[in-house]
Amino acid sequence: MRFAFAWKIGIATSLLALGTTGTSVYYIYSEARELTLKMMGDRLKDLGGAGTFLFTQNDRESLKSLRDIIYASQRKDLTSAELDEKATEEESVETLPPAVSKKIMEGAAFQRVVENLRKVRAGTKRTIQPLGKFYTLHDLRKASVKNPGVLPTIAYTYLYIPAPGHAKDGKFLIYLADGDYLPYDWEGDGKLDSEEDYSGNPIGNMVPAPNDEMRLALVEGKPYATPDWTEDKWGTWVAGFVPIKDQDGSLIAVLGMDLDVKSEANKVAFIQQVSIAVVFIAFVLAILLAMTIARILNRPVSILREGAERVANRDFSTRIEVKSRDELGLLANTFNEMVTEIREYAQNMEELNSAFERFVPKEFLQSMGQENIVKVKLGDQVQKEMTVLFTDIRSFTTLSESMTPKENFDFLNGYLGRVSPLIRSNHGFIDKFIGDAIMALFPRTADDAVRNSIEMLNELVSYNEHRRDQGYPPINIGIGLHTGNLMLGTIGEERRMEGTVISDAVNLASRLEGLTKVFGANILISEHSLGRVADKSTLHMRCLGKVRVKGKSEPVSVHEIFNGENSAQIELKERTVPQFNEALDLFQQGRLGDASRVFEEILRQNPDDHAAQAYVKRLARKAGAGQL
Repeated sequence: MRFAFAWKIGIATSLLALGTTGTSVYYIYSEARELTLKMMGDRLKDLGGAGTFLFTQNDRESLKSLRDIIYASQRKDLTSAELDEKATEEESVETLPPAVSKKIMEGAAFQRVVENLRKVRAGTKRTIQPLGKFYTLHDLRKASVKNPGVLPTIAYTYLYIPAPGHAKDGKFLIYLADGDYLPYDWEGDGKLDSEEDYSGNPIGNMVPAPNDEMRLALVEGKPYATPDWTEDKWGTWVAGFVPIKDQDGSLIAVLGMDLDVKSEANKVAFIQQVSIAVVFIAFVLAILLAMTIARILNRPVSILREGAERVANRDFSTRIEVKSRDELGLLANTFNEMVTEIREYAQNMEELNSAFERFVPKEFLQSMGQENIVKVKLGDQVQKEMTVLFTDIRSFTTLSESMTPKENFDFLNGYLGRVSPLIRSNHGFIDKFIGDAIMALFPRTADDAVRNSIEMLNELVSYNEHRRDQGYPPINIGIGLHTGNLMLGTIGEERRMEGTVISDAVNLASRLEGLTKVFGANILISEHSLGRVADKSTLHMRCLGKVRVKGKSEPVSVHEIFNGENSAQIELKERTVPQFNEALDLFQQGRLGDASRVFEEILRQNPDDHAAQAYVKRLARKAGAGQL
């Protein structure tokens, strides 16, 4: 179907107007929204800063006392790990026995803290009220039906502290006090079953940190406010978090405040509606104007059309020449400027895609059957057989404790900068960095993973020489390899997702890497994965027997590849392979005494055989238990 010339010019010009107007209006709207949120966040932090001065030194001593009681009175039927797990699964966990929690909340110290929280809230009422009792929010809401001025802009005030074991990461927190800590029966029917009812927030409630700002206020001891509002059945909120500190600057607790911003949100929504109307009106006017111009002028517009067709064919070097000093000449210049912007935008997009590849490997996207990250959706998944590689630096925790944070990062980046390119050159890709550990996937063959592992050990030799030259101790790594079916996909939620791998093969590769510490090996590979290796002619390897690994009901046959060791050690291990196999057979047959003698003979020939040492120690323990 062919459109009339006037329609073609009208559509092209209107789209240009729509893009220009829409961008400008959206910028204004975005700036207004961002400014509103910033002002609300600054207001919250100011209010919180002023509110903390309601807590006198005696009040702060009470806070520390309450905090210490919470830590000392944790429920004995739950371990710290179980508390974390329950808080994650159930959203909140009462960490104190009910009797203890009730006694604390009836105490004068707790009530004084709650009164201060209600004072902070009462100071934000819309009208000035006579000094009197500071009520709960639910009482204020009922009173606001007749007197709206009693309803404060800060609805919720509360204090929280880090959960035990989470002072440094703030992942989990415990509510110390809440301005509205008691359950509230809105309907007065004796049941907490309606949407208006409130189940209460007793002292000691443990929850995962709902947002980064709440967590960072705990960890860094600085005031924070959420960068955006959230909506729930109670309203629209922006939250602020201000630390309360002792005289020596140590953190006691964090004051949390939820600001009611429904009015501001409605105003921003109105601006958005006006913006949409402005863009729509501009679009309609552009169509009318373009049709009028198209009927009057022909040639210049045809030139523009031809130029647009070239741009549509991705010829971003296009420039048109219209010998006119009127609006059409200006439009031609605007067109040329637009093409320049498009060309720069395309270049920026290419650079952006390259930047994205640093965080999401293109091999991961290709495995998912996607061309670029824009097309990836939550829940995308695919099943493939791959070889999983796990590698970790031995004793990294001890090593990192001797370094500053900057030295830690410089060290890790220096090490990863050497070994990561080897993974790509062997047709693998890095799924994730886990501190000093690397999880990599090899979608082609197990040979790629084995070859890469040996090259990593060779590169480590060079890196350790460099470290020795710089006066640093050498490092050692362990590598675990296993091949199996993997589920590659995206998890998370619509606004925050990540690619991940779910498979028993991943867990087993990780366990094998852990076993390298037990056997003193550099590379451990499962029998299943070794069976997938096509070329074993250059490998120096031996079986280390069957071991039980966590998460597997049946023992797994484990093999050591020792190509990365020095030539003397390789020769000694190769020479003792028959004896090692004999010892393993005796061990499997239950002839533990004979097995022990063979392993000891191996150690006489090669005292540095860590695997033989591990078996001798294991057999010695069995002997001590009377099992030989």
